[in-house]
Amino acid sequence: MRSFESSASGLLDRPLDADAISEEIRDERTDMESFRGAKFYENDEIDADLEQCHTIGQKIEDERRNYSPEKQASYERGLAAEYTFRHGIAEYGWLAPDVNMIVTSEYDDYVRGIDSIAQIITGPEQFEHLGFAIDFASGAEDVGMKIRRTFDSIDQGFTPSVKYFDSEKTGKLKNFKVPRIVIGASPDTLARLAAYSSEVMNGSGIAESVKQQLREDSFKLVIFGEIEAQLGVFVNRLQKVLKQAQLEKRPEIEQRAKASLSTHQKALATVQRLAEEAEITLDDIRTQMKGDIFAAKMAQALSALSLTPIAFKEKRAPLA
Repeated sequence: MRSFESSASGLLDRPLDADAISEEIRDERTDMESFRGAKFYENDEIDADLEQCHTIGQKIEDERRNYSPEKQASYERGLAAEYTFRHGIAEYGWLAPDVNMIVTSEYDDYVRGIDSIAQIITGPEQFEHLGFAIDFASGAEDVGMKIRRTFDSIDQGFTPSVKYFDSEKTGKLKNFKVPRIVIGASPDTLARLAAYSSEVMNGSGIAESVKQQLREDSFKLVIFGEIEAQLGVFVNRLQKVLKQAQLEKRPEIEQRAKASLSTHQKALATVQRLAEEAEITLDDIRTQMKGDIFAAKMAQALSALSLTPIAFKEKRAPLA
């Protein structure tokens, strides 16, 4: 059983069981097998996706067995930070008071690039969704690549999607469209989030003082900043895609872009409203993101990609 020592100023210094976190993620994953017999899903298709996931998963495990001690520690630290992030969203109000955190299927994690989905309850039978591509293990190194993947989708008018989506609110939905947001943290924040995780694993035994620390942790401001920055850029990009599709007389792309633009605009409006309700100002966000390595890399990637030309493909692009 692997473990590492979690430590951060004012928090814990105890072993964290990385295997227990991995097991929880596996238990909470959307189960692809449960989609057999569901509308729009064929068994042969599910079998092929399961086989693809097995192949990818085996390759990942083979690579991890060859990790250096430093890289293994970095991987486990990222896993612990992701654990805290998911529980911070679902239980400690980092994004909204009422949120269901859905861990996606292996297929949607490996192939579609969405690790989890926040289902934000905005009213009776009303909810908004945000998909997350969590980038804790690798830090800021591949944020540009992950954001480029989203640009590649929206430049063809698509909204990123998950193939296997299931929730109590919606039931099973195929190719469920959801904005994809890359979430990451600077090294000091990463260490703090990892340190929290062993306390969060205590569940009902967590101290009230630590619960309060979690509720008020400054990373929630960074989350708002990362989400709003990306959604704002995606909305602007989709407006350009829509205009170009109209000029080039590409009605299929125009139709997709209109739907995608609406999805992203609604998500952005929801997040901005949540920030206002939580009395989080733009100055608060900027203060927390100032000097943040990940935020800087994210901003650079968004700026550079926004300047790239939009080139429509001749044939229908595959789903994101």
